[in-house]
Amino acid sequence: MRTGVAQVGLICPVFFSLYVNDMPSPSHHVELTLYAGDTTIIATSRKPTLLVSYVESYFRDLQRWLSEWRPAINVSMSTAIIFTRAGRRFIQPRPVTLFGEPIQWVNTTRYLGVTLDKRLTWSPHIDQVRKKTAQGMGMLCPLLNRKSDLSVRNGVLLYKQLIRPMMEYACHAWRSAARTMSGGYRC
Repeated sequence: MRTGVAQVGLICPVFFSLYVNDMPSPSHHVELTLYAGDTTIIATSRKPTLLVSYVESYFRDLQRWLSEWRPAINVSMSTAIIFTRAGRRFIQPRPVTLFGEPIQWVNTTRYLGVTLDKRLTWSPHIDQVRKKTAQGMGMLCPLLNRKSDLSVRNGVLLYKQLIRPMMEYACHAWRSAARTMSGGYRC
């Protein structure tokens, strides 16, 4: 391997931690989160223009580190989002750039399998979970319906192993969502 660390093996998380150990530390208004190769840079400010300057300042240091260590990074897959309170209006700031490529501002983004929207209403995430769960139930419907020869015990086991984890994934993060969605699925 020329750069990076292997992704298979028990010791790989340790190697990854060692590899990124000297990644530039963020400034006062910027935080860095790393999880298995997914990196998030979080800047906080009440003014969007300051957010851009904080991120750009950190990107200067980060670009030096990335150029030296050359990990694979796909800037075109990167997004930027501003979380605001409902009713707050602001002018969309200019895009920040990394290696000369602009990072687009978006209204929703995915991080570690959770869809985040700019108001943190969780509606897009809940919609996605509902669709994914309905798909899973649709595929299992021949096994879970009343006419199936599968025992109730095994049907419950299938549900608990395949469907419920889709609904419960990251629920601690989005459990504060308002009760705006209703509906269900039937076999």
